[in-house]
Amino acid sequence: MKYFKNQKLFVYVFIFISIQIYSQEYSTEIIKLWEGEKTPFNKENIKLKETLDEAGKRYTQISEPTIYVYRNKEIKNNGAALLVCPGGGYAKVAIGNNNGESSAKHFLKMGFNVVAVLKYRLPDTLIVYSQEKVPLCDAQKALSIIHQNSSTWSIDKDKIAVMGSSAGGHLAASLVNLQEQIIAPGVKPEDLTLAASILLYPVVSFNLPYRHKGSYKYLLADKSNDQTLLDYYSMENKVSKNTTPTYIIHALDDSSVVYQNSLLYCESLKKHNVTYKYVELEKGGHGFGFNFKKTGVDWTIDLEKWLHTETNLFKN
Repeated sequence: MKYFKNQKLFVYVFIFISIQIYSQEYSTEIIKLWEGEKTPFNKENIKLKETLDEAGKRYTQISEPTIYVYRNKEIKNNGAALLVCPGGGYAKVAIGNNNGESSAKHFLKMGFNVVAVLKYRLPDTLIVYSQEKVPLCDAQKALSIIHQNSSTWSIDKDKIAVMGSSAGGHLAASLVNLQEQIIAPGVKPEDLTLAASILLYPVVSFNLPYRHKGSYKYLLADKSNDQTLLDYYSMENKVSKNTTPTYIIHALDDSSVVYQNSLLYCESLKKHNVTYKYVELEKGGHGFGFNFKKTGVDWTIDLEKWLHTETNLFKN
């Protein structure tokens, strides 16, 4: 009986130490994008309050965008940082439990010093005007904040990447490709430099036959029949020689955002001699994220190898 008690005590101590070590792997910080500034494109009188669904995963009615910053306490000499743009079809921000913490942990372990998860404003015409500009405005501001905090956060400004999934993939691609017009007030061109982009089952085209039925309507709202805007926000049309090295992953059985979106983007990347890798999964559906049971494969292993060999992110 005495041995049993000691054994229980050992288990409790071990669990406590494990929790302490685990909690010390990274620090967290919440930063409002427009703290002390007028939030651009917000309407003067906003009566809607931000909501979070019962599962604690999806935000709507966002009028005060933020980034959730996770900083690795084991500082790497490479100085790599990652901005994460969650999906949600531009109707919600599917940031996941604990504001993207679970995804941030994967990338901190991969070797990034900082992972910043963006909760951007949605193109909600009850909250904002010029709604199609708003998500990109917030993404530009978030990227500039990472650049401006590079010294404090042990970041190399030349080693910042962006990742986006689904409509967040469209936002990430927009951040990479639509830099000819800076939407976010006060942001400078040098604040928008990126070293790589990672796109998971991205929304790419706003044109038929492969467009996602919801994203383009939510982003463009009453302008969704404007062919000029449909073409402008179709990312396969915006790739250039300046597009960053890109890693794309999509599942063949994705019935929401069909994999041909990624193929269109890859064709444009190839045409402009942009370094890229496309990984096509047999299964996983849409929104598989880090659920490796759905995909049958841990896709982050190959991603990490690609980031080491094809980008400068992890080079000291």
